[in-house]
Amino acid sequence: MILKVKKSSSLRGEVIMPVSKTHSFRALILASMANGTTFVRNPKLSNDWHEAVKAMRMFGAKIDEIDSGVFRIVGVSGRLKTPADVIDVGNSGTMLFFMIGIAAACPSWSVITGDESIRTLRKISRNLFEPFKELGVQIISTKNDGMAPFLIKGKVDGGTAHMDGIGCQPVFSVLIASVFSRRPVEIFVRNPGEKAYIDLLLFWFNKVGLKFENVGNKHEHYKFPGNEPPKPFDATIPFEWSAPGYPLLAATISPNSELKVRGMDLDDPYGDKQVIDVLKKMGADIKVDKNCLTARTSQLRGVEADMNAMPDQVPTIAVAACFAKGKTIIKNALTARWKECDRISAVASELKKMGAKIAEKKDGLIINQDGSWRLKAAKVDGHKDHRMVMALALAGLRCEGETIVTDAQYVEKSFEGFIPGMKEAGANFELVNN
Repeated sequence: MILKVKKSSSLRGEVIMPVSKTHSFRALILASMANGTTFVRNPKLSNDWHEAVKAMRMFGAKIDEIDSGVFRIVGVSGRLKTPADVIDVGNSGTMLFFMIGIAAACPSWSVITGDESIRTLRKISRNLFEPFKELGVQIISTKNDGMAPFLIKGKVDGGTAHMDGIGCQPVFSVLIASVFSRRPVEIFVRNPGEKAYIDLLLFWFNKVGLKFENVGNKHEHYKFPGNEPPKPFDATIPFEWSAPGYPLLAATISPNSELKVRGMDLDDPYGDKQVIDVLKKMGADIKVDKNCLTARTSQLRGVEADMNAMPDQVPTIAVAACFAKGKTIIKNALTARWKECDRISAVASELKKMGAKIAEKKDGLIINQDGSWRLKAAKVDGHKDHRMVMALALAGLRCEGETIVTDAQYVEKSFEGFIPGMKEAGANFELVNN
């Protein structure tokens, strides 16, 4: 599908946020390993969720939707079954690394694969081999390139391991496998990055009674004393913090506009909520009043933005920079290259099509809005990436003519209400089959 975008102004109203995919995955994984029955309420229903449910059923969990949006999960109490089929994670990097962690806690062989982006772009998965070898986990990359498809046989049962932590996702795998060990495990991490995402996983470990120590809170040394299976729980999934930046930026860059977002948990440890701080640093008029975020038309300025805590927000800040006076430096976001697409390269190439003065760096971007250019309408590639589609759609809101964004169907992955919600608020969006 394609999304047609025309210049818009006077955006008004409230855009409803999606439920958190990130929290949903953590709840599902831990509930499936628990000793007892858990209720997960209002998870983010998507193809990723349904495939993850299918996978955890293969590992032995009993999962039923007993009411609309209410899932009853009877955990395996740490006794995982051998999956009867290949686990296909589609294009979900989160699911890939969570399933690898579960496979490394399973005493028999698992086969895990995904789509082309998983099999060719997730180079960060190479960081799994060193720690898993030290922990006695067998892991084979069938193409011998360190990427999926994988054959994995656990299980972690005590030990010490070392790994590169520049990207959080392989760390997820190793921490998940280690926290389920009955015997003590220690993990030493070099170059720890994306710490906010790690904190979100540790938040859930605490929630279900799993014991661990993040020594000195430095994310460099983890101790697991040996754990029994997680406790069952009853949880309602909160809204997704990776989503508010899109409508808030739309209001900021569109003339005579004011948009609201309600219901966000301000105490959520999710790192992506820091996008609000970056936008405010850029001059965005964003007010936080209890559980309501309100953004109004603003004059933005260039800043230096360290994106390590929120690499998923690189496309959003890059678009903001196109409307910010001066130079914006987006840095410390190397892991953005290993997402659904290489987001650093993709953002640079697509915004250049729209006339942006943008330079690509290894770990980020430099956008110099010196007043000599402005974005213009163009046909741009969504790269089968929900975040690219949404960010490029925002860019089109200020362009004369019609911007066409391909792969618009991928928005459903994380923010199914983005297009209808923005249309209702006054954005000139049209979703059409191509």
